Amino acid sequence: MMRFEPALESSYRAQQFHGSLRYLRINLAILAVLILAIIGIDHVVMPEVRAALPNLARLGVMVPLLAIAFAVTFLRDAATWYPRVMPVLMTIALVGIIVIGLWAWEQGEPRIFIRLLLGTIAIYFVVGLPFRPAVAVNLLGVAFYAWAASARGMTSIELLHNLSMLLMTNVICAAGAFHLERARRRAWLDSNRLAETAMQDGLTGIPNRRRFDEHLQRAWQQGVREHKPLALLFADIDHFKKYNDRYGHQAGDEVMKAVAASLARFARRPLDLTARYGGEEFAVVLFDAAREHAARVGEEILADVRALGITHADSAGSLLTISVGIACVVPMARRSSAGIVQLADQALYAAKDGGRNQSRLLEAEYEHMKTGYFSREALKGDADPGGQ
Repeated sequence: MMRFEPALESSYRAQQFHGSLRYLRINLAILAVLILAIIGIDHVVMPEVRAALPNLARLGVMVPLLAIAFAVTFLRDAATWYPRVMPVLMTIALVGIIVIGLWAWEQGEPRIFIRLLLGTIAIYFVVGLPFRPAVAVNLLGVAFYAWAASARGMTSIELLHNLSMLLMTNVICAAGAFHLERARRRAWLDSNRLAETAMQDGLTGIPNRRRFDEHLQRAWQQGVREHKPLALLFADIDHFKKYNDRYGHQAGDEVMKAVAASLARFARRPLDLTARYGGEEFAVVLFDAAREHAARVGEEILADVRALGITHADSAGSLLTISVGIACVVPMARRSSAGIVQLADQALYAAKDGGRNQSRLLEAEYEHMKTGYFSREALKGDADPGGQ
């Protein structure tokens, strides 16, 4: 549960980063203010440290690091760069805290050690590091502290005491960060499952109309950017009402499931999609599909449904069949995806008017088309049976 497969992990981290970006910036600003407040407290509580170590020396480490981290959050690819840059910045910050703390200890002021514990907590919970990088950075800090304190002559008893405090702080924070990360991942998965369910047709199990609309828009925009052809196939079960009247609605539901499963096999690539468009009508989106490919898929769909061998006494050949309308266009920025829907709809009606159990393909210029306008009479000279 602490790590997904690569593609899902990348999506999770990107969404988590962008979802918490506003609060992350606020946290970084709060840290900067706290550092200034601590320096102000030192003026009163530790005058000897103030005299020996100018404020500029402390501000010259922590504030620039936080400023860099804050600036990274505004990069175009911040979700990629922040998790890479922040572990380095926080490692430098811990080293700076340790060096200043040990220097103060040598001056007879051991109380600055508590700053290292505060820094440890901040790395786990405040600066937006995932669990594993936060643990790695803090373990490096523990190791550096053990080496540096020993090198500066700290007694074994005092070193053991400080390391114990530091390790216990890490254990407590790591346990809390682990459970927090796990809860976030579970919540994200649950949210995605709910969203996926909302985009799925309850009867057939394939994507529903809402998902189709969103996917078609995304594929259309991709086609505009890459100048790739887009094909849309509308498939409608022939004489489905008669089938329900003769065999019953439960049998009709099983037919819907069987046809949906058949059509889903033809959407194999990432930007392809099979969806239930409404009633007994289905839609298949094929990205980067030229005229010949779209026409071939249409014929294969017809054959695949016939091969199901579902008896339909009121249909030609006494077998269940479908009609397929195909639109194939190259998306243009000045047009919307409504044009290809209109074209596929006209092609479907051409297939029905032509006797059903066939496919028709339209790829004519669609600049003249208006959304909502439909003329079945105009199809007689434009429809191309079977894509021929």
